[in-house]
Amino acid sequence: PLEQLLKESDFITLHLPLTASTKRLLKAKELALVKPTARIINCSRGGLIDEEALAKAVREKRVAGAAIDVFPTEPTTKSILFKEDNIIVTPHLGASTTEAQATAAKDVAKQIIDVFKGQPPRYSVNAPFIPAETLSVLAPFITAASITGKLVSQLAEGQMNTILIKYNGEISNYDTNALKATVLGGLLEEISEERVNLVNANLVAAQRGLTVVEQKEAICENYASLITVEATTNIGVTMVSTTVMRRESHIIQVNNYWLDIVPSGAYFLFIGHRERPGLMGTIGKITGDAE
Repeated sequence: PLEQLLKESDFITLHLPLTASTKRLLKAKELALVKPTARIINCSRGGLIDEEALAKAVREKRVAGAAIDVFPTEPTTKSILFKEDNIIVTPHLGASTTEAQATAAKDVAKQIIDVFKGQPPRYSVNAPFIPAETLSVLAPFITAASITGKLVSQLAEGQMNTILIKYNGEISNYDTNALKATVLGGLLEEISEERVNLVNANLVAAQRGLTVVEQKEAICENYASLITVEATTNIGVTMVSTTVMRRESHIIQVNNYWLDIVPSGAYFLFIGHRERPGLMGTIGKITGDAE
């Protein structure tokens, strides 16, 4: 609810169109709910905030400050907001030229394509931010992280209670929040009824009572980088490790078994069994008959 948001937020940003229902959304009544240490940012539409009420609230130190680049009348050369030292005002430019609109549209389209490819968005508001220098290293591991989470979720038996995510090698030197969210997204996607993504993965994990632990170690003997996920349940522990080679994800370990699989197909069948003559033939016949 808006009332709760105003009472609890340290930074309040507006992202709304100007309509009959949103005009003067923040008036004196609403501003009275705001913490005196809070700051208000409006880069959306002029008219969403009562300018006189905002100026008064800042002047009386009931609001710490504000940043405004939109006004009821534009271009604006005179405003009560200009008089307050703790209110920053800038011209409303945005993508207001033909060239800027074309560039902005191309940039948004490229980011949407990245998201559809499983890559993290570069400038999202509410997802883990990845600096450009970090993205160049971690981007190939986004897919691997998702695969690891999905595979652990499908192989684990019982009720999961603890998730351990290990980063070995080069990736351990970077901020891995995006990889953590991606692992959890892949893992929870298979067991949660609600949609899980980079934005809400940590929250959904907490709501399900999962304890998530991260470990980083620069040493990685056989690979440049390695992601390992261990899920502890009431029955046991399931572990999967993946890496990236030649920009392809490789599953290299499942529990105590070392292997090298490029998960390019639609389905994989993992079977725990004892070596017995004729067993693989029997399994092959069962899967063949099912096909």
